[in-house]
Amino acid sequence: KKVESFGQVSVNKSPFFTHLFIDEAAQATEPEILCPISCVVDPHLGGKKVEISLIGDPRQLSPRIFSKDVSDSLGRSFMERLLRRPVTCLGGGGESLLGPTDSLPENAESLNDLIRYYANVDGQEQLTIFLTENYRGHPSFLMMPSSFFYFDRLRSAKAQDQANIAYWCDKLRKVEALSSPVDVSIEPPGTGVAWPESDMFAQICRQTTWPLHFRGVNGSDSSIAIENFSGTDSWQNIAEAHATVEIISTLIENGVEPSKIGAMSPFRGQVVLIRKMLRGMYYHDVNVGTIENYQAVEQDVIVLCLTRASADFVNHDVGKRMGIFGQPKQLNVAMTRAENLFIVVGKPNVMWQDPCCRQWLRFCLRNGLWYGEGLEQWKKVQSVSLKDMQFVSMFDMTTEPEDEKKSLVVVSTLEKIHRVQ
Repeated sequence: KKVESFGQVSVNKSPFFTHLFIDEAAQATEPEILCPISCVVDPHLGGKKVEISLIGDPRQLSPRIFSKDVSDSLGRSFMERLLRRPVTCLGGGGESLLGPTDSLPENAESLNDLIRYYANVDGQEQLTIFLTENYRGHPSFLMMPSSFFYFDRLRSAKAQDQANIAYWCDKLRKVEALSSPVDVSIEPPGTGVAWPESDMFAQICRQTTWPLHFRGVNGSDSSIAIENFSGTDSWQNIAEAHATVEIISTLIENGVEPSKIGAMSPFRGQVVLIRKMLRGMYYHDVNVGTIENYQAVEQDVIVLCLTRASADFVNHDVGKRMGIFGQPKQLNVAMTRAENLFIVVGKPNVMWQDPCCRQWLRFCLRNGLWYGEGLEQWKKVQSVSLKDMQFVSMFDMTTEPEDEKKSLVVVSTLEKIHRVQ
């Protein structure tokens, strides 16, 4: 009766919302996406239309599923599932909105031929938008991820403050002093013959203005029980943990605030070890976490500790969705978190067996960024003659023939622009 005393309450049969924006949609499970969609979409025919925007990167972390029974289905986000559908709605002719998964079409001449993000076929508006400008980090951080994951289309849009770059490169010099640079002599073809222009990236040219560093460590990993949602199986690498802590303490001793430093490892066991060592030195403000902890997070300094030192366990890691080798989405996130200084600690011999990490090691070598331990057999780097090398800017690791793995040398457009000759 009290309600009636206020008069009749009118009910709007149309949905209240006209637009729905879902951020980090590529990391959400399909039920998590459908819940908000069901709240704004009118199920009746002829109802009010609602515009829905799914915002995220399907080439970075997928939903984290711990049940093996549903990992294959729920492990792919609603956003990625839609993007993987055939593009019949755009007039056909493309495998999916994310581009080819098995092979590159012979007539592909641009990104638009490979990733159908932009399309206007017979009046059909574009369904997806691919953002190519990156506002995080130094251009050198984007060079390899751009080639590996984004068809070499990323551009650095961050304003380059030369004073800021000089500051962080000065801090990097302190880190470089902790170990010796890897020295591999790569001789030009023939005595007294100048390098052919096409082979310029076979030369080692030390980049002193790139705040990027790789420390090779020949450590060993060991299994450790760390209770978490995915079980108790995890790994530690004491040698790499010591190297990581040494690098971090050197930065702090030279004026870098601990809160600006982040330490990252794909294994929870290594995270616990590094955190314990840093807390023992009273560096409580250093952020230490797994790659999942750093999704959608950025830090001035990132020290990535790869941890895995036994190649025999890589397949085990992939099966349990652990580690970083053989998992491009994990690698993509790890390589794109730093803003001002990016340092990687790992075992070169294990990294060399991963297609992406092998190209990243070559990138570090030719730009003078590789310090510490090298490969056990350096002939792996020089096993292909210059005339057989293929310098490419687009890298499809799923179709790389076994006999051509050593001859493909990935050089991104960003590296071509910023490399100092």
